[in-house]
Amino acid sequence: MRKTSEELSQLCRNLNIDTLWSWSRVHSYMNSKYEYFLKYIKHIREDNDNCAYAPLGGIAHETLEKFYGNEITYDQMYDEFDTGWMLNIDIVDLKFNRNDKAKNDSIKNKYKQNLDHFYRHHKVLKSDENNKFELEKFMLIKFRDDIYLQGYIDVLRILEDGTYVVGDWKTSTIYKGKKALDECGQLVTYAIGVHQLYNVPFDKIKIGWNFLKYQNVTVEQKNGKKKVREIERCKLGSSLTSNVKTWLKHFKYDEKEIDDFIVKLVDSNSIEYLPKEVQEKFEFNDCWVYVELTEELVNLWTNTIVSNIDEINAKTKEFNETNNDKLFWDNEESVKSQSYYYANLCGYSANLLLPYKQYLEKLEAEKGGIDLLSDTKKSYDAGTSNEDMDLMNSLLEGILNG
Repeated sequence: MRKTSEELSQLCRNLNIDTLWSWSRVHSYMNSKYEYFLKYIKHIREDNDNCAYAPLGGIAHETLEKFYGNEITYDQMYDEFDTGWMLNIDIVDLKFNRNDKAKNDSIKNKYKQNLDHFYRHHKVLKSDENNKFELEKFMLIKFRDDIYLQGYIDVLRILEDGTYVVGDWKTSTIYKGKKALDECGQLVTYAIGVHQLYNVPFDKIKIGWNFLKYQNVTVEQKNGKKKVREIERCKLGSSLTSNVKTWLKHFKYDEKEIDDFIVKLVDSNSIEYLPKEVQEKFEFNDCWVYVELTEELVNLWTNTIVSNIDEINAKTKEFNETNNDKLFWDNEESVKSQSYYYANLCGYSANLLLPYKQYLEKLEAEKGGIDLLSDTKKSYDAGTSNEDMDLMNSLLEGILNG
């Protein structure tokens, strides 16, 4: 049960603080200072609300909450998500890419296939006297006497060996390596809360995401060893062809039989039509990705959160005295790095995001009057890099929104 605004206000009074922070609020500032300024200082309503990701992510979470809350059955999860999809995509026509129809349609089709597959193959979390879990667990996290964050853990599991697992349902592209370390701030924040609430040492806390669009596929190799592959759900069949061929050959199937099995594998996106002896070489699970919770990581994110909140408070105080919005101005390097986000995900258009608008005007001037729409299509057809395409998508967004 989520806290009401009055309950949160009462918490502030009890703690003798002015603001009860949230991860999303702090992260908003880290992501774009000017977007934070519009949303939390000026309280300006978003004017670009046709992005599909946030609404669909919310529906994906709610579907799982309803299932684990015994409001719907396992088989009804697919229908629950499908209804949300119909309302937001088929009727309202929310976008995955605002500037490129072909790219939008491609992302849309894969997204639907991936989530449809998830709700038909989700590995249900184990719950018994030794393994417990709780969804939407409210957390209050203290960083300093005057700094507290509140939030909700998607799923908090307590395993038989006493390990606490802080989990997050994620509909985004999978995080790996440095990307995972850069994106784990929310999980680390909640782990600190678990440490404080339950007096659990950090070495008994795990943090990770369940990437709904992917599956962990454990493949047995010819030498008997097993390898785990993280595969996008809509590409399971095509991604496993090499492994399947290896085992079909091992079990002495001829070339025609192998070809027929591979066609069925790719067309069905499933191993269900393969011989039983081949199927047994594969194991499918939800795609959980974990980050090691080290003392260094805890200290890093603690310092990051505290320093950003102190900076926000100082700038807010100065703005109230000077009314100078340049205090929250994003520099050109920051805007450039966030250009795809501004173009396709941000709730504010360039009309309101003035640093972004300035950046686009500079790019337009540098183009020297070239037809940007034509130029973008040529770049796309030529197979330009994602970074270049992101930049061009951003430029088009600025033009379309004035």
